[in-house]
Amino acid sequence: MFTAEPSMDTEARQTADRLAAILESAVDGIVTIDAKGMIDSVNQAAIEIFGFSRDELVGRSVNQLMPSPACDEHDAYIENYLKTRKAKVIGIGREVLGCRKGGMEVPLYLAVSEGRHNGEVLFTGILRDLTDLHVAEERARAAEQLASLSLITAGIAHDIGTPMNVILGYADMLRDSLSDPKDRRRAEVISEQVRRVTDLLQTLLNIARPQKPVSVSVRVAEVLDHALEFFREKLRSRQIVVDRRYEGDPEVLGDRDRLEQMFLNLIVNAADAMPKGGRLTVSVESTSKDGIHISIEDTGYGIEPEALGRIFEPFYTSKDRGEGTGLGLVVSRSIVLDHRGTIEVESEVRKGTRFTLHFPAFERASRTA
Repeated sequence: MFTAEPSMDTEARQTADRLAAILESAVDGIVTIDAKGMIDSVNQAAIEIFGFSRDELVGRSVNQLMPSPACDEHDAYIENYLKTRKAKVIGIGREVLGCRKGGMEVPLYLAVSEGRHNGEVLFTGILRDLTDLHVAEERARAAEQLASLSLITAGIAHDIGTPMNVILGYADMLRDSLSDPKDRRRAEVISEQVRRVTDLLQTLLNIARPQKPVSVSVRVAEVLDHALEFFREKLRSRQIVVDRRYEGDPEVLGDRDRLEQMFLNLIVNAADAMPKGGRLTVSVESTSKDGIHISIEDTGYGIEPEALGRIFEPFYTSKDRGEGTGLGLVVSRSIVLDHRGTIEVESEVRKGTRFTLHFPAFERASRTA
């Protein structure tokens, strides 16, 4: 906490207390450290950003607020700056990653200034949590993609849908009129492929068409279990071991059916990445500060780095021709964003892929208050 010196006279102490109150109530996080990187003071906003208590921060290394490799390099950076006065961050505002209690990374805008107090060097960092801004930007990008998709859909839904229905009708009539089993099977193949096209059209329409919001309490673990049960036989037949790691029984506010659809998409992608078996790890974690974290991780063949940045693009798929529409992850991301969440992906070739979802926590008590 920012406090005044006890030896000050009354007027000076009042001024210092006023300044301390202003700093303590600032919207942005404020952290001061000494030349050794030890935290001297933090305000309430910084405490809320990182999730540590004041006692867990003051007097300890600022490195605990940084992910690797930044935390490993910070001490050397301060030492080098004090020797050379060449700054990479000090006096220069830039976007960085912070590390919350528990290890979750948080995007921050950081501006650092240098000063002196009682003859000692003191660095002051002003921090702004960019999480909401990044979510808004992601929603804007998704909305732009869906807007383009809706234009395509509007044009093809009628032009393709109508003749497809005609073909389907005649294919069914042809099948019923044939007596030879091989010919009947050929007619059935026509019908199956036409239905595949019409299903794809319906998927496009569902993505592009605004969904009527449904807001009910949804138990995350229950929906995940239901989705896993749906694919139980497929997972068993591929010798995929399911590892459930649920902490508590958190709830989100949203549409159960759409959330289950999203989980199904991610689970089937994971299963498809492990045709020769592997491990599917499904984790649920809830914290009061960060909300609910869900991860779906496989030990499959992974995603090439050049493909990783495109997996949420409409029609993009890394699967073989005919095995994927390239819309499953588009639908999944749309559902996540509609629930005020975020979706991230990490992957390493020949080691596996992990999708991590973050949702705001639903407090049952607040609903009845």
